[in-house]
Amino acid sequence: MQKLFYYDKEKYENILDSDNKIWIFLNNFLFYLVLIFIGVLIFESIWDNETKYYMQIYYFDFSISIVFAIEYFYRLFKARKKLSFIFSFIWIVDLLSFLPFFLGFFAQWDFLKILRLFRIFRVLRILKKVSLTNTFIKSLKEYQDEYKAIFILFIIILFIWSFFVYFAEKNVAWTSFVDIPHTLWWGLVTMSTVWYGDMYPSTDLGKIFASILVFIWPVIYGLASAVTVMVFAESIKSHEFETWFRRWKTCKVCNKRNYKTANYCQRCGHKFF
Repeated sequence: MQKLFYYDKEKYENILDSDNKIWIFLNNFLFYLVLIFIGVLIFESIWDNETKYYMQIYYFDFSISIVFAIEYFYRLFKARKKLSFIFSFIWIVDLLSFLPFFLGFFAQWDFLKILRLFRIFRVLRILKKVSLTNTFIKSLKEYQDEYKAIFILFIIILFIWSFFVYFAEKNVAWTSFVDIPHTLWWGLVTMSTVWYGDMYPSTDLGKIFASILVFIWPVIYGLASAVTVMVFAESIKSHEFETWFRRWKTCKVCNKRNYKTANYCQRCGHKFF
């Protein structure tokens, strides 16, 4: 497991260097731009606004795609490890937030409708603006083995109990469990406690298996919740450490930590620029 309190000088110096008024303004501008986009997306879905205001919505999409593209390629240009930048999850989301719009210039109308669905990825850009969310996403990687184990356990239980119910119900007249895929769907909604009521076992053996399946799900859910609580606890600690560290700046001459508002180093007198 990755250490929480590991000091990466290059990482935190980059954070401090980007902490200026212009950069903060641009980040806030992009954040509110996404919020406006959500409002436009809701407006577009009401009545016949998509057809009535097609050109206005199109020009807004064009403008916001241009802004996101400029930000993406600027960050790509400034990135030291460009391959890591390109294949990073959060930047793939950024790429998908504007690339489908420009691909629409070369696509047919039917395919263009599908590409327009990718606009929803712009909403995910809000996650980048919340520092705790970014820390939480990073912490998830540290617990991916635990989540994999829970997922595998869920799949095993789902398949085994669905098979049991299928073989118990398949010979019943007018049964809804006509095949294994339908039974897997029933098992999924049963384990999630949704239970639509369109499918239910009629044999005594099938009811016993279904009852056991209902009580198994809280156990799986409890395991997943426990791991998620640990992820949140670790992300909060990491976030608090980063917040604490950003109150300081390190002198490049003597490596003395000084308050962020200091103009001169307390040890050697070096002037901060």
